[in-house]
Amino acid sequence: MNTLTAIDRSQNAARASVLRAKLEELSRSFEDRSELAVDTSADPLDVVRASTDRDIRVQTLNMNSRALADVRKAITAIDEGVYGTCEDCEEQISARRLAAIPWATVCVKCQEARDQADRGTDDYGFSVAA
Repeated sequence: MNTLTAIDRSQNAARASVLRAKLEELSRSFEDRSELAVDTSADPLDVVRASTDRDIRVQTLNMNSRALADVRKAITAIDEGVYGTCEDCEEQISARRLAAIPWATVCVKCQEARDQADRGTDDYGFSVAA
């Protein structure tokens, strides 16, 4: 395992602070669930609008949940001294990538490979017809 220099430790401390702020922000996003309430209405357009609003809120909660898990994983990686190592190829993730996305767990090359693999399937793992 590599020993961290003083600069690395200070950068990791700064990133840990950013990650903890993001963790708090994402955690707050789960507090208001009023948009998930099912309202009954006689107007069919109101029912459709409410359903669409609910669907959007559920998608947002799902995205925030994934981001929350990634942020927690990054904080754990800092605590364990393995932050910044790509989980696919085990190379160092570039400082620019970590500055832009502090919770990144893979390098750009491996992320592109993941994205390429995901392009051939939908959210349920089925192949998408062209």
